[in-house]
Parts: sequence; C-alpha cells; structure tokens
Amino acid sequence: MKRIFTLLILGFSPLLQAQTFDSSKYLKQILPFPVGASVNPRLLGENTSYRGVVESEFSSLTAENHMKMALIHPESDRFDFTKGDEIVAFAKKNKSRVHGHTLVWHNQTAQWMKDFQGDQQAWENLLKNHIQTIVKHYQGQIAGWDVVNEAFLDDGSLRPSIWADHIPDYLAKCFVWAHEADPQVLLFYNDYGQDGKPKKMEAILNMVQDFKKRQIPIDGLGLQMHISIQSKKEEIKQIIEQSTATGLRIHFSEVDIAVNPKNNPDFVLDDTILQTQSDKFQWLFSSFGAIPRKQQYGITFWNVGDKDSWLRGYFKRPKEYPLLFDENYQRKSAYQELYQRLTKK
Repeated sequence: MKRIFTLLILGFSPLLQAQTFDSSKYLKQILPFPVGASVNPRLLGENTSYRGVVESEFSSLTAENHMKMALIHPESDRFDFTKGDEIVAFAKKNKSRVHGHTLVWHNQTAQWMKDFQGDQQAWENLLKNHIQTIVKHYQGQIAGWDVVNEAFLDDGSLRPSIWADHIPDYLAKCFVWAHEADPQVLLFYNDYGQDGKPKKMEAILNMVQDFKKRQIPIDGLGLQMHISIQSKKEEIKQIIEQSTATGLRIHFSEVDIAVNPKNNPDFVLDDTILQTQSDKFQWLFSSFGAIPRKQQYGITFWNVGDKDSWLRGYFKRPKEYPLLFDENYQRKSAYQELYQRLTKK
C-alpha cells in the first residue's frame, strides 16, 4: 500500500504550497547503491524527527565528528570510543553500513598531538598506534575508512601539517598501517574542491598512480562534493571522470549544494534558486549512476537537514539551505523531484 507524504514544497509558486506525492519506498530503497548521511549521536538520541529520517532514508552512516582525532583520541594514553560505538550500534540495529571518517587529518587534532615532541620514529609510532588501535577496534563493523583527509592544497602541493612535517611519506605509511590492522576494510583518500583546481586533482591522481606502482593499498577516492548552485557542471564532470578512470571505488562523500555560497545576509530563497539546486541534485545522482557499478561505493550527504548543516554551524551561515530535508526534517521539493526522477520508468 502506498504511503501519501505531504510536503512543504518550496520550489513552485506560490513559494509555500502544500502538495502530496505517492511514495511506496524511501530513498535508500529506490537506489542501487548505498545512500547515507553524516550523523550526530546526540541528535540521534534526542530528536525523533532527525532519527526517523536517518532510520528510514539512509542505508549508510558516517560519524560527522566523533571518529576524528581530537574526540576519539583525546589523550596520548586514552581512546574514547563511546560516541563512535553509539553510531555503530545504531547502524547495526538499523541494518545500515558504516563508513569511517577520518583516521588522519590536519584539522581537529588533539592538543597533545600538537604538543608532541620526538624524533621521526616517535612520530611514526604515535600515528601508527592511533590508526591501528581505531581500525582494530572497529574491525568487521566498518565497511571503509577515510584514511587521510584533505592532504593537498589547491596548487597540488602537500598541505603543511604536523604529520607532513614529521613523517616523510606519511600518506603511504598511513594506508599501509590501516591495511595491516584490517586487511578487509576498504581504504579511501578523501578531499574537496578538485573541480576547477586541476593541480590539486593532478596531485591526487599522481598519488594513486604512485601507490599502485609501489603496491600501497588504496581502494577508493572520496569526492566530497561540497558544491553550490554556482559550481560548474563541466568541472565537476571532469573530476568524476578522472577519478573513475583510476579504477578505484568512488564515493561522493560529503554532499551538499549551497544556495547562498557568499553568505549574503539579505539573501532571499526563491523558486528559481530552488529549482537550480534541485536540478543539480538530480544531475549529481545521474552522474554517479553513470559510474561503473563495481566502482559505486555510494553517496553520503553531509548532515541530515538544513538545521544541522555544518554550513550553518561551523561557517555560521544562517541563510543556507543545502540539503534535501528542511529545518523540521521534512522532505523538500528537491527531494520530491529527485525521487520522481529516480523512480521514473
């Protein structure tokens, strides 16, 4: 029996208009690949609307923050798996996949890591222990890991960080250490903003080629897809094609489509903007669907609804509406149009 969902549609005139559409299945049930979101364990526990969307719509979950270095390894001799374990337990109960994010990053490092003193071997021991303790803890429970996150600058150079400064060839070593800890888990390199940044994309492709030459284990590329309605499709298409040509699994790993990228305080959301965003969501899913099936790891939205978007929180952009669900975690017009496109015979 089909359920009738009433939506608050923002994409048609008048701007706010209640409409209905027939939907017998949720997003995760109409896609041939996993679709997920980054989640906050506090909201999973406290907000029933948030939790309901996560349970019904998504088949893959990623910890937005609670598996990053500062939270999961707050002291040199102490790991805190509490919140990460909550997400994994929730996913298991909901029969969802978990994608791990992230083992190594230049940002959100623990203070003790920043203060650490030692020679190259001491730094390697620190990072190896960090990676392997976490990967072993979640062995068999996590499908893939973002091993290293955002290691390159726009000009293609290696981003300065405590890891690059103290550990030569740290990228390759991180992947080797992760593989040693769990030979079955899929290992990803994850980055953003390659579209329109050919030097950055070239550096990532060169890294992949080098890893393959040296038999360094790597299974996939995460293309974050923090894009906007102004992002150029041809530039995005190019990085998708270049990444797919590596033969690795492809993950659209942190998807949102900003409508107010310049954070204009006088911004007004209108039908034209919403339709442009909706069209780009459809195009993004269509582009992912064109990737060979064996390379389709999945699409992950960064956050669940507009209210909990990192663009509103981290970047303090209150007039931003980058996702498929609104402030009340109700489906938006972009969801309806995407659903209809995906189910069109």
